[in-house]
Amino acid sequence: MAYLALYRAFRPRTFKEIAGQEHVTRTLCGALLSGRVGHAYLFCGPRGTGKTTAAKVLAKAVNCPQREGAEPCNRCESCSAVNEGHSLDVMEIDAASNRGIDEIRDLREKVNFMAAAGRRRVYIIDEVHMLTSEAFNALLKTLEEPPAHILFIMATTEPHRVPLTILSRCQRFDFKRIAVAEMVKKLKEVAAAAGIEAEEGAYALIARAAQGGLRDALCLLEQAAALGDGKVLTEDVRGLLGTVGDEALAVMASCIARSRAGDALRLVSQLDARGADMRLLARDLSSYLRALLLEKISPGFVSAEGWADPPGMAALAGEFDAGRLLAAAELLMAAEEEMKSSALPGLVLELALVKACRPELSAGLEGLAARVAALENELAGLKAGAGLKENAAKEAASNFAELPAKTAPDPPQPKVEAALPGSAAQRGAGGGIGLWEALLEEVRADRPALWPALKKCLSHQIKGQCLALTFPPGEILALETLSAAAEKKYIEGLLFKLTGVKWRLKTEIDSEKKAAGESCPRDDFEEAKKRFGGREVVLSGESNPFK
Repeated sequence: MAYLALYRAFRPRTFKEIAGQEHVTRTLCGALLSGRVGHAYLFCGPRGTGKTTAAKVLAKAVNCPQREGAEPCNRCESCSAVNEGHSLDVMEIDAASNRGIDEIRDLREKVNFMAAAGRRRVYIIDEVHMLTSEAFNALLKTLEEPPAHILFIMATTEPHRVPLTILSRCQRFDFKRIAVAEMVKKLKEVAAAAGIEAEEGAYALIARAAQGGLRDALCLLEQAAALGDGKVLTEDVRGLLGTVGDEALAVMASCIARSRAGDALRLVSQLDARGADMRLLARDLSSYLRALLLEKISPGFVSAEGWADPPGMAALAGEFDAGRLLAAAELLMAAEEEMKSSALPGLVLELALVKACRPELSAGLEGLAARVAALENELAGLKAGAGLKENAAKEAASNFAELPAKTAPDPPQPKVEAALPGSAAQRGAGGGIGLWEALLEEVRADRPALWPALKKCLSHQIKGQCLALTFPPGEILALETLSAAAEKKYIEGLLFKLTGVKWRLKTEIDSEKKAAGESCPRDDFEEAKKRFGGREVVLSGESNPFK
């Protein structure tokens, strides 16, 4: 006898053997027991979840003369013919290959023939969404009022492509993806019956990779058994899938939790060098982060899902907050989708990991939220040290000492009225440096365009927590620059950073030199007028572009 694949050799033959679809099998059994079997059913759901299998079991049950309750006996001639695929009363039609109006017209002519051996003729139409619009229209009347001996069972993975006129004439059943625990149980049953030995971790890895499709899981189990000569090893399954181990995923998640983007990128480079599939890595990492998120929300989830190290994953989930995990999982899912069409899938993954590790770098709402959270943490730290800084502020107010400010060849040497307090805790970046010196160094490093305006002040004076800058009458532009609200706020923030207390900045013109007749902008204008001629034009009202 020819070899049969596992999913064919161990196809369920009763409703009880169908895994993970109790909501469907219980309803069908109830209809059989009560004699209320409809004339048309539509089975919808992902691939490999049991749609065609359930259709065949139902087809056997309606014609089985020795039915045991709602279950077919699988011993009579009718059941055997269906199991072997040569029953005259059960017609399987592949709609992908027979999708035209001619095939449906032929079907309409044949439905009038009575069943050959059983009570009803059953038409199983697989992938029914592939029929053309004309074929669906031709099927409508027959589907609505078929002969009493006809039963239509249609299966599809895309119910949204089936016209509503067809849907309204059927009883619809939605098959769901099979849970990991249920699939592991079924895989163990099949492996025992087929004489296959497998490691516990291999079952869980196969079940997660199948994504709810039992047929896919059985095919992978069969492939791994052939590789290991009847023994399925976890490492062999990983090699077949092209995935990495849970240990690598745990290290990657730890890098995200601790914002170590460099370590995460190095690990990606190492896995890439080993030949790991980058897209599968993105998918596995997003699944791992999802498991951590659900473990954080509902403790015990990772144990039920069959992950290799539930205690370690539970501890790792504690290093995250739920929002950070959710954002990281979304980033990796989006990266996996983008990698499908990208010429540089590795780069897409690396950028997603950097964003996950350093969310504050993102330009979107997530980055803004991360920056706000960082500011909140910083404010909390400042409040915690408020007592220490209050003592330092008192010392700053009572212990001012005069230190000469830096001089510049032009403008003239600033007059120093006061300087940084003597307390080392209140000094700038280097112990012993004056407040004015430290302020100039900070501005020169951070805002070099603002530094010349500060250098042009004639003197600076500290009164309590107020820094007063005095400018000569000829430096109106420098004064106006530092008087702007944004620049004053920036200088006050630097003073707070250097001393730990709040400051106020005040800018003014030297009244003594102005009264003494030192040149001012008006004097300069008169001198220019004498030398070059011309006349003065005064703009006022709406015509003044500077207002």
